[in-house]
Amino acid sequence: MKKNLQFKRNIFTYITALVILSGAYACSTKVTFPVSSVVPAAEPVASINKTKEGAYQVNLDINNLALPERLSPPKKHYIVWIEATGQGLIKLGEIANNSGMFKNRGKASFEKETMYKPTMLLITAENSLDISYPGSNVILKSKPFELK
Repeated sequence: MKKNLQFKRNIFTYITALVILSGAYACSTKVTFPVSSVVPAAEPVASINKTKEGAYQVNLDINNLALPERLSPPKKHYIVWIEATGQGLIKLGEIANNSGMFKNRGKASFEKETMYKPTMLLITAENSLDISYPGSNVILKSKPFELK
């Protein structure tokens, strides 16, 4: 009888954990990007999550991303922008290059919360961080998406 009760508790625990995990992922929207003609080896993975507070958490990881200095023409920064419903393009910030002692290994990441509801992600290469509108050097542009 004790084994049967323990088995039922274990099953209940596993089911509860699955429900919680599926609820956490159900609110996440995966963002897809076509292959870039500027950085074709880049492999962006992005997701948008709506927080309990009503903000939108943007998570972006890019593998095989060339340093902006290696672009033609060379640039200094990669900047993430969102297109937001009724707001146009909004700058979120600079992508962190995960470099260290061994210099760039082609990995970059970005996390930011915004109160604006995004419908598209855009990454540009820029010479200055002090800009309010993206230049013409679009590196990656997501397909439009609708948040869940």
